[in-house]
Amino acid sequence: MNRAPQRPATQRGMALVLSLIFLAIVTLVSLSSMQGSVIQGRMAANQQEYSVALQAAEAALRAGEQALQAGTATGIVKCGSFSESAWKTHASTVNGQSLSSRYRICDLVIVGSRATSDGQEVREVLYRIEAQGAGRSEATSVALESLFAHEQREGS
Repeated sequence: MNRAPQRPATQRGMALVLSLIFLAIVTLVSLSSMQGSVIQGRMAANQQEYSVALQAAEAALRAGEQALQAGTATGIVKCGSFSESAWKTHASTVNGQSLSSRYRICDLVIVGSRATSDGQEVREVLYRIEAQGAGRSEATSVALESLFAHEQREGS
């Protein structure tokens, strides 16, 4: 009579237990790397959102400076007496998407004055321009400010 070979008693299910432990470790490593990828994706999206808001605020700041330079700035207020109506909206487009931004101009101080050869007084006035830009979502906002010196002739 042929008998079937007997398995050694020390290997009963040990390969299955080791395989399950190895599978659990690989699963944990995979889950942690996936979580890291998700967090990095969120950080990249937040950085892009901030960059868009910064570009919108920069565009509004430059619009305020150009308005002062061209002499077309309206609604200039004294510093400390701000009202919501002092804000001027500026339409800007980033990557084909229109973004909301705004600026306001504050009259700070007269830095100096001089007389020209024709007897007209020229004053150098220092302005503060504040700008706010929003990203694609209104929750992202960037505020910037710049100081701008501009010469004004008497009566302008």
